[in-house]
Amino acid sequence: MKKRQLFRTVLSFVMVLAINAGIILSYAPVSASNRMTEEEIKNEIDRIEQENADRKEEIDRIEGEIDKQQEEADKIALMLGEQKNEVDYYNNLVFYKNEDIAEKQAEIDKLTANVERLEDQLKKTEQKISDAEAENAENLEKFAQIIRTMYTSGNSDMFGVLSGATDFYQLMVSSEIVGNITEKNYEFMTQLKADIKQLEADKNTYETDKKTLEDERTVLEGEKKVLEDEKTELIALQDTAQSKADEYQTDYNKYQGILNELQYEQDNLQYLVTVGEAEIEAFEEQLKELIIQNTQQGTTLQEGDWIWPVPGYGYISCYFGWDYDFWRMHKGIDVGDWGIWGSNIYATKGGTVIIAEDWYIPGYSYGKYVTVDHGGGYTSTYAHMDTVNVYVGQVVEKGDVLGTVGNTGFSTGPHLHFEIRIDGEPVDPFNYVEIYR
Repeated sequence: MKKRQLFRTVLSFVMVLAINAGIILSYAPVSASNRMTEEEIKNEIDRIEQENADRKEEIDRIEGEIDKQQEEADKIALMLGEQKNEVDYYNNLVFYKNEDIAEKQAEIDKLTANVERLEDQLKKTEQKISDAEAENAENLEKFAQIIRTMYTSGNSDMFGVLSGATDFYQLMVSSEIVGNITEKNYEFMTQLKADIKQLEADKNTYETDKKTLEDERTVLEGEKKVLEDEKTELIALQDTAQSKADEYQTDYNKYQGILNELQYEQDNLQYLVTVGEAEIEAFEEQLKELIIQNTQQGTTLQEGDWIWPVPGYGYISCYFGWDYDFWRMHKGIDVGDWGIWGSNIYATKGGTVIIAEDWYIPGYSYGKYVTVDHGGGYTSTYAHMDTVNVYVGQVVEKGDVLGTVGNTGFSTGPHLHFEIRIDGEPVDPFNYVEIYR
């Protein structure tokens, strides 16, 4: 949008330069051999006005097409916005799903660490049991040596004790042989037995805890797998939504391209219309000069003061001089009071009607207008009239009704455009007339 505004600003600047250049060239002196006739000038004005009318019709058509294309672009923009929201929605879901997966993985990692810790404890416990059993085997070997010694010494109670004992420790406790073993060794053997049992119990506990943790880890890994599957589905939906958003973006860009082309075409036509209006104004200037040259020459200006052309109305909407609203030289004054439409327009001085134009194309130039030659090189012009009540060649007196105020031609509202010229050169009317309300 900013690019389009910049383009139109630059184009307007170029148009102003071209229009001013066109007007200056049109006002350049023309040699007698190349001077156009009055009929040729009128035909040229008619031709340009028709071309401008066709251009304006095309501008209106393009404006309708712009509205249509803009409506479609707005619809696409709305869908694009909704689709982008859907993409953002899935982006958020994927983001939070990743967080859930990361949280689940942290739990799994914690359980894995605990399992590894228990495995390490199991290895250490198994090693302790192995060491204790080795020590026990060593003690059994030592005890066997004692038994052999007792046997060789002829102790008759040995075989009875052996035959009734179910294991080494029972044998130690119940047999009289115990008495032959030092008390210190007995206590050691008893403690060793208790340690082995405790280690076996610890080992069972570790294995049970490890199994529990491994089962919990299996459950968590299953939950993580479910989350990852859900994430995969979300990514697929996300990709689908993004693909659709990309399609909408492509369509939107296409419509914007069409709008830019239409706007360029419309601006170009408007440029040609403005240039055409400048050309019409230049030709009308030539026509006025030609008509003045063809009217009575050497007549003296009628005596007496000039009068105000629309008594009762005195609001000036645009003064003589440079018009900043339209960037052009305003060659007269515009009287535009409320209710002025249809009011009588009076000849400001006596003279001969040299222009009485009652045909025009809406939106162009002076519309219906009258020019009166007052002699002495003085003329007055009354433009944008609603009705023209005089004819070319008619002699009018000061105060005669020339027609009524209207809104014809290039006019922004009901008003009278009033000019006074000397030898075809516009001068400020307030040098000759005063407002009369």
